[in-house]
Amino acid sequence: MTSPFVRVATDGPVLVVTLARPQKRNAYDGSVLAAVGAAWDRLSDDPALRVGVLTADPGPDPARAAFCVGADIAAVGGGGFADPPYPEVAEPLATKPVIAAIEGLCLGGGMMLATGCDLRIAGASSTFGLPEARWNLPAQWLGALARQVLPAHALELALLADERLPASRLHEMGWLNRVVPDGEALPTAMGWAGRLAALAPAAVRNFKELVLAGWYTAPAEALALGHRHAAAQMAMHDTVEGGTAFAERRVPRFEDR
Repeated sequence: MTSPFVRVATDGPVLVVTLARPQKRNAYDGSVLAAVGAAWDRLSDDPALRVGVLTADPGPDPARAAFCVGADIAAVGGGGFADPPYPEVAEPLATKPVIAAIEGLCLGGGMMLATGCDLRIAGASSTFGLPEARWNLPAQWLGALARQVLPAHALELALLADERLPASRLHEMGWLNRVVPDGEALPTAMGWAGRLAALAPAAVRNFKELVLAGWYTAPAEALALGHRHAAAQMAMHDTVEGGTAFAERRVPRFEDR
């Protein structure tokens, strides 16, 4: 699935997905959500790709920069949200790590898209909010957000619909991993992506799965999953390579086998 408002490119092992509708502050319709979901499927399925980065075209005016202001309300009125996935993009669809690089406004469904990422980096002047209750719009994805922050924090965002919160507040909530100077969110995300891509890919995938499983499954089931991962990893060539590289004081060459 493609969209004229989404650019997808590769930078080595990194899949870079860019929301590209700056004239509407990257508001999305159904085609955008479907294209983002398709990109994360591609990330999962392509063995040459190891990390995803979600970013946005800020447009020519820094004062109007936006990661995403949520749904195109005109498209809502026109029934433009029949295309899946929606609101599944709030969940971590990719089996591999995804990093959000946020600059400017991140409102409503913009937060939904970032919630579907594993790590989030924002410029210091970025602002956040969930204005859905102002317009009687649904937010079916709030359960995903509530698993990432304390319930009181999710309610602060959802119920104070007329308020925009600074990046520093979202960092206090634990939703943002890092706040950086304006303009540095994407370079920082790409730096993190390069670091992640150099790690053992099976370990990275397994650790993501285990952390998420801790929210959804009973402790015994999560531990059993961990044991299965451990047995599979210990039988891998990459595990031998990791130990050998450590002993030889060199960078390991992981082949995901």
